[in-house]
Amino acid sequence: MNHFTTLTEAMEDLRNRGYTHEFGPKHDFLEEKSTETKLKGEEFNVDEFHRFEGTSDPGDEMTLYAITAANGMKGVFVSAQGTYANEVSPELMAKFNVSDRAEVNTDGAVKPIDTISADQ
Repeated sequence: MNHFTTLTEAMEDLRNRGYTHEFGPKHDFLEEKSTETKLKGEEFNVDEFHRFEGTSDPGDEMTLYAITAANGMKGVFVSAQGTYANEVSPELMAKFNVSDRAEVNTDGAVKPIDTISADQ
């Protein structure tokens, strides 16, 4: 899997792979923006995610999730750091905690910066 440098690049790649719907959070469900399809946490799976951090402001952190609904709908959910803190139920946000799920592709996680030694 590619490690993307921008959110736009990752979204375009996912769109080309069939993740064409955009989801936004409503208290305890995700809603597809154009069709108003509502998905509870048990009605979709997180397939992969990609994290992006701003170079100068940690508040620029964004996470892009690729999800597949039980009805076959595939799309993305973009979560900005802290944006939905008061809008989303803890149960829904728990669905996006993918650190302990082997089936989720985590190659898009933030990678540590390799340090270069002074003598190179």
